[in-house]
Amino acid sequence: MKFQKILILLIISFSLNAYSSYSGVYYCTENGATGFSPEEDFKRTAFHEIKFKAKIDFEKEEVISEDIFFPKIWRQKCLVNDVSSISCISDQGFSFSFNPISRYFVRGNYFSTNKKPSDSIAVAYGTCDKF
Repeated sequence: MKFQKILILLIISFSLNAYSSYSGVYYCTENGATGFSPEEDFKRTAFHEIKFKAKIDFEKEEVISEDIFFPKIWRQKCLVNDVSSISCISDQGFSFSFNPISRYFVRGNYFSTNKKPSDSIAVAYGTCDKF
């Protein structure tokens, strides 16, 4: 019985350590970005790819990056799934998903109101490297 408790604690400890090894500051580069412009009757539009830094914390389940509209002061909901990916969405309509094993990310922005949106709808993808 005592051995089982120790084994369970070790398993929990190793799984928490796996997530903590993924946490940190990443430098991300978009490989492509596209979207739609509501001001041009939702015409498909290309966007300039950006580079940004993001603090990704798998234990706290949060992403902090002013560059992609995930400041610390905004509320967000993040989930870490069973393949170690983290997916977040903010109250303002920004999303970010990242897998530290493949290093790929996807981000999006959209804002829904009761009238026609004026901000562009966009999706982008790329890779991140840990600092």
